[in-house]
Amino acid sequence: MKRSKALKIISTALAMFLFAGIFFELGLWQWHRAQATSREGKIIPDQTPVPLTAVDVAGKNIYSDAINRIVTFQGQYVQDFVAPGQFVQGDGYKDLDVGLLLMSGNRAILVVRGLHDGSIQPISAPVNVEGRLYPSQQEDHGITNATNLGRLDPALIAGDHHSLFDGYVIATKESLASDPTHMNVPADRVPAPIIIASISGFYWQHISYVVIWWFMGLLVLAAPYISKRNERAHALADHALADQALTEQALADQGMRANGEATQ
Repeated sequence: MKRSKALKIISTALAMFLFAGIFFELGLWQWHRAQATSREGKIIPDQTPVPLTAVDVAGKNIYSDAINRIVTFQGQYVQDFVAPGQFVQGDGYKDLDVGLLLMSGNRAILVVRGLHDGSIQPISAPVNVEGRLYPSQQEDHGITNATNLGRLDPALIAGDHHSLFDGYVIATKESLASDPTHMNVPADRVPAPIIIASISGFYWQHISYVVIWWFMGLLVLAAPYISKRNERAHALADHALADQALTEQALADQGMRANGEATQ
C-alpha cells in the first residue's frame, strides 16, 4: 500500500515537472521570437552594392535578407509603364516612370527610373543599373492597363512569359553598358529610403504568449496544492453539513420528546 502510494506521488511529481518544463520552454521560445522581432526593425542593411542575382532569385518570392539591399544588374528595357499616385519621400504623391528590364536568361525586373515629368528618355541599349530592392506593393494606387501599373508588383505583368524577380528596384544610377566612363543617365530620380516594417504588434503578441505559457506552467506546479486545498475545503464543508444534520436531528428529537411530555 505504502509502495503504491509512493509510486503515485513520484509519477505525479514527474508529470507535473515535465509539463511545467514544456510550458517554460514554450514561453522561452516566444521570448526569443519577441527579441528577434524587435531586432529586425533595427537592422540597417549592408549599403555595399551587390549583384542582384547574389541576393535574390527570379521566379520566387523575394528573400527577406534581400529587401533594402543596394543591388546592381545589367539588361535592356523592353517595356515602359507609368505608376500613378506613388508616394515620393519629401515630394508627396507623384507619377513615376517604370521600366521592365530584361536580363540574361529571360529574367526581368521592374525598375522605377524616376519621376514621370519628361526628364527620362527611353533607352533601347543595354544599361547598368544600381538601386535599392523593395518587396512588391500590396495596395493599388491607380488603375492598371497596358501602360499603367496600379501598384509596383510584377504580378501585374506576369503574362509576359518572363521569369520575373519579385519586388522592384528604385534606380539611383543608370549608365550605358557601352560607356566606359559609366556616366549617369540624366533623370529626375526619386529617393530610395530604407523601409522598416511596423513590428510593435508582433512584438507584444509574442510577449503575451510568454505570459500565457509561463502562467500555465505555474498552474501546473500549483495544481497539487490547489487540489489539496479543494479537498480540505470539501471535507470541511462535508463536516459542517454533517454537524448541521446532527444538530437538526437533535433538535427534532428534542421537539418530539417535548411534544410527548406535553401530551402526557
